[in-house]
Order: sequence, then structure tokens, then C-alpha cells
Amino acid sequence: MLFRLAGRTGRLAQVSALRPVIASQSRAFAHPINVNMVDSDFNAPSSEKPLYLNEFIMQPAKEHQAAVATATRNPVVSDPKDLVRSHAGDPHNKYGVAEWRHIHYDIVREPTFPRKPDLSKGELASGAQVTRTDVWHDPKEPAITSVAKFSPENFRPVGWAENAPQPITTVPEGTLDFRTNRLPIGHADRRPWIYFLAASTGFIMSSIVRIVACKLVHTMWPAKDVWAAGVVEVDLRPVKEGQNFVVKWRSKPVFIRKRTPDMIEASRKDDPIAPSMRDPATDAERCKKPEWLIVIGVCTHLGCIPQPDAGNYGGYFCPCHGSHYDHSGRLRLGPAPKNLELPPYVFIDEFTVKLG
Repeated sequence: MLFRLAGRTGRLAQVSALRPVIASQSRAFAHPINVNMVDSDFNAPSSEKPLYLNEFIMQPAKEHQAAVATATRNPVVSDPKDLVRSHAGDPHNKYGVAEWRHIHYDIVREPTFPRKPDLSKGELASGAQVTRTDVWHDPKEPAITSVAKFSPENFRPVGWAENAPQPITTVPEGTLDFRTNRLPIGHADRRPWIYFLAASTGFIMSSIVRIVACKLVHTMWPAKDVWAAGVVEVDLRPVKEGQNFVVKWRSKPVFIRKRTPDMIEASRKDDPIAPSMRDPATDAERCKKPEWLIVIGVCTHLGCIPQPDAGNYGGYFCPCHGSHYDHSGRLRLGPAPKNLELPPYVFIDEFTVKLG
């Protein structure tokens, strides 16, 4: 028991020895001050520690601005180095070695119900000191008026009107910043430059849009080899009468037949019944020149290749599902939905045709 009492007495002696240190607010390395989060009688709230001069003037914001006009100001300086001594320090700086904290704040607990500030001494009343005390209460006026007086803009530290900086410029005299070379806004000589910028910007943006559009279009164009495969010129002189000549066009077989007079007559003979066909077409609509029939040799049913000179009508016959075509390539019988497809072609001369 005596040992415990002695231990407590020793700790009390240590706390008593630390009182001057706490009162002087000594700062530790990389901390604003000592971080004391222990709730004790020897650890005062941060609002009670003299980290700054707790003397403020409480009056409307307009009166603070008026006081600036009538206050005795410090001498005007032209060089930023004359504003404050280099060794004077700045209480609003931050320690940045290990932690970033304001050096004029103390990290410590605050009581739920703080002490009521003494406005007659100029003490600051803000935050919990207003909302959790009756410092705002004035029986001579409505409560809403009393509370409004404690708005933050109504408080200024003592000496603010005399010491608040009001810089005219941040550029020392003798520094060339082209202020004297600039024309005022709205000057007539500024318009040509603005017009030039607007026209240049419009031209550049239009060029960019044109380039992007051209690139997009060019990317969708087929390659040159595709174009070459899409256009085929065929020499018709080797084709004999009645022969079904086959050429390759766009990876498809194309039937080029030089029809005999009997084939032409048989095809034209069936023109009167063309409207009743599944895919109506006359012989003249199918053949640009009567003696030449040019069709794509792919059955319109499921893509098989028909056999020439076969079927019920002597033209073409598809062995896959039994579609019959006549000498004009018209569907006459079978499951195919349409006539044999006509490729785009044009006769360059009497013996040359161009497909595609």
C-alpha cells in the first residue's frame, strides 16, 4: 500500500514538473505540439491553450471594411522581401517532414460543454463555444438577432485593419510583365487579332474534320486487288455458237452463252406467258444483245451450280433440288425463288464485254 502511494506521489511529482512544458506549448519533431489525448485536469482543451492571441473585435463586416479605410497602415513596400522578415516564421505553415499538420493547432480533446468565452476581453466565440453555451444570449433583443452577431465574418483579430495585406500587384517594380504592352479589352486594334484567331481556329478545325472524314472513308474502300477482281474483261471471239463459256468473276462462275437462232426463238416464244412466271421477265430484259446470254452460274435456291443444256426447257438444270431454267436463264420449274442472277456488264465493242 505504501509502495502504491509512493508510486502515485512520484507520478504527481512528474506531472507537476511537466506543467511548465505544457504551458509553454513546446513542439515535438514533425508534430504541431505534444499530442495529448488523455482527459485529465492537467491537459487543457485546445481552446484554452495560448497558441495564438485570443483577442478579437466583434462587429458587423461592413464596419470592419470601413475600419480598413481609416486605420493607420504600414509603410508601402515594393519588394516582397520587405513584407516580412525571413526569420520571423509563419504560424500558418505546415510541418512536412513526417506529417502535414498546421503548427498553430493543437490535437487534443475538447470538452462537450466548453467554457463560456468572455467577450469583454475580446475572446473568440465560435463553434461549440456558441452553440453549447449561452454566450449569444441577450435578453434585450430577439434570439435570432443575437445568434446572427456570431457569424464568422463579424470577428476580426485585433490589429487586422492595420496589418491586413492589400497588395496592388505581386510583380516588383522593374520586372517586365508586358502589362504596358497590352491593349485594353474592347480596344479597336484587338479585333483584327481576334478575327485572325477565329479564322485560323476555324480553318484548322475544318482541316482536322476533313482529314478524319477522308481517313474514315478510305478505310472503308476495298483494296486494289479487290477492285481488280471485281472488273473482268472477256474476249468473246473464242466462244462458239451454242457454247456455254464459263469465266470467274468475284469468286463466282459466270455463264456466257452465244445463243443459236433456235434458242432465241424459243425464249421469245415464251414471252407472252412471262407474267405468269415466278420471277417475271422477258427475253429482251434478260439479254442486252439477243445472241449473248450472260448470267451468274449459281442456282438461286441454295447456291448449287446448274448444268447447261439440261432440264425440261433445254437451258440449265440444277441437280441438287431440280430447278429448271430456260435459254434466257428464267426459272420455269423447281424450288428456286428467282431467275438466274444477271451480273452488271457492258459491251465495250462487238467482241469484248466487261463484267463489273
